[in-house]
Formats: sequence, C-alpha cells, structure tokens
Amino acid sequence: MLTIYKSTDDGLQVIPIESSLREGTWIRAVNLSAEEIAQLSSTAKVPEKFFRFAFEEDSCPRIIVGDRCILIIINVPIARNSDQYDTIPFSIILTPELTITVSQEVTQIIPENGGTEFDTRRRSRFFFQILYQAGTIFLRHIQRIRLRTDEIEVFLRKSTNNQEVFKLLNLEKALTYFTAALRANIMVLESILRLRSNPQLRHLLPMREEDEDIVENVIIENKRALQLVQTYSDILSSMMDAFSSVISNNLNYIMKFLAAVTILLSIPTMISSFWSMSLIVPMQGTEVGFWTVVLVSILASSLAGVVLRKKGML
Repeated sequence: MLTIYKSTDDGLQVIPIESSLREGTWIRAVNLSAEEIAQLSSTAKVPEKFFRFAFEEDSCPRIIVGDRCILIIINVPIARNSDQYDTIPFSIILTPELTITVSQEVTQIIPENGGTEFDTRRRSRFFFQILYQAGTIFLRHIQRIRLRTDEIEVFLRKSTNNQEVFKLLNLEKALTYFTAALRANIMVLESILRLRSNPQLRHLLPMREEDEDIVENVIIENKRALQLVQTYSDILSSMMDAFSSVISNNLNYIMKFLAAVTILLSIPTMISSFWSMSLIVPMQGTEVGFWTVVLVSILASSLAGVVLRKKGML
C-alpha cells in the first residue's frame, strides 16, 4: 500500500502518486508487493534491497549509505493486544527530494492527519520528528504495560490458576523485546550525530543546530525509555516469582479447607455406619435411637469443627 503525503498550511494532505517525485513529499509504504517495490524503486531511484530490509524479521537497526540515498532502520513497537507487544523493523529512506518510510505493518509513528507540527517540506526536521515519535510510542506502550500489570495484580491476589501469570509472562517478553530494540535504536541515533562530520552526506541529511538538538533530545528520550523498560522488567520478574508463590499458597489453603470439610463430613458417616451394621446395637429399631445418632453426629462434628478452626483449617 502506497500513500503519498505533502505538508500544507492545513497539515498533511494526500496527493496523487504521479506527483510523488515533487520535492518535500513523504511516501508511506506499508506491506508492499514485489511489483510495488520494483515500481517505487524505479520511480525514486532507490535500490530495491533498501525496501526489502523492512520485511526481514531479523533486520537489525543500522544505517546504510547508497549512491544518492541513505537508509536508516530502527525498531518500533507494535501492540498485538492488551497483553502482547512486539517490535518490527521500520525503514526510513532519505533522498535529496523524498522521505520514504517502509514497514510491514501499519504503525502509529505519524497519524494520517499529522497536524501542522509535521512538515514534510523540511526533510531533515521531518526525519528527526519521526525518530522522536518512535521513542514516544515506546514510552506510551510502557505506560500501558504498567497499567495492565496493575490490573492483572488485582486478579492474581485471589487467583488459583496460571492464566494471569501467563499474561505477565507475555508482558515481560514484550519488555525484553523493547530493551533490545531501544538499545539498537540508541546506537543508530548516536551514529546519525556522527554523520554530520561527513561532508559527502550533508546533501542527504543536512543538519542545522536546532536539528542536532532534536537528535540529542531523541537520544535522551530513548535512554529514558530504556531505563523505564529495564526497571519495569525487573519489577515484573519479581512479581511473577511472588505471585507464583501466592497462587501456590492459595491452592494450599483451598486444599486445607477441603480436607477439613472432608473430616467434618466423615464423622456423621462413621457414626451412622456403626448403627447400620447387621449386628445388635443399642436402641436398634427405636425412634429414640435415630435421634440419638443424629445428635451425637452433630455434637461430634461441631467439636471437630471447633478444633479445626483453632488449627486454622477453617
């Protein structure tokens, strides 16, 4: 799917594909087919392999410099559902005229209505804003994971099954993915700062002083996200260990309660069994005998219940 945007005074506007080579446009490519990759590669004069990196699951963040373009690959987070998160490669291709983003899935990097804060005509600034948005999305998902953890904790306090523990395991796995992605993204961002000293790349990525400030802010934002991810990952790991013990204790309490109930029910059964034997027993065949057995059973069960309660089994 190809969508072409260009900034106006009213925000991002969709323009026809035929106008995509105009300077200052943003080409948003999502889940491209082989034919679309070939067409876009020919139109934008970008090697086809630059587009395919975003569709490789093991594609790691890095910077690749071409003849007339530069490719920056970062990882961005994706929410599968409230308990499952993942990261996918997100490619940004910069040419002297265009900004091209390539991803296998739709991301939340930039909303379609974009607003006036994103200006595709200022190519370098727009590129750095994309990087900043990526770090912001990490922080947003980290906050959602923290809130979701609090919700699961409420259920875990009284739970006796492993369903909530598995949910925490998915969240911990997501934080592990986030940690690896943020570390790699930070290395790429630091490499971008070093590109300013290369005069051969200045025409592809011109940087003003305020642009450098944005990159430094992006690095700070990603490092802050990395610290939060590591902190919450440690907390989740401790919570899983603690709540595994809580579930075991809850199950032990239920088993202890059921054992106590079994004891209480077995006393009347045992007493009535004595009077139902095929032998001569006291008060056999009398109404008084029946009520005597009932009374003895109730008294014995009550006495056993008091003893079990003092022992903490009821």
